Amino acid sequence: MRAFIDRIHNGIATLLLGPDESVTVDVPLAWLPKGVKEGTVLWLEPSVDQDDTAAGKARVQELLDELGNAP
Repeated sequence: MRAFIDRIHNGIATLLLGPDESVTVDVPLAWLPKGVKEGTVLWLEPSVDQDDTAAGKARVQELLDELGNAP
């Protein structure tokens, strides 16, 4: 996914996402590669972390099991 850094202010970068830049997202500048600045184009490649997904599901199941059949 294409992300254009529109502006940076007070440590927050405003990204315009997608080919038409129609989605705006604010993220901490610290989350982005070092040295980026306004006008930089990034490519974001989402991926699924199977291990973290399974661990999250297990935590939720543990909580549900603790609740049991309580109303």
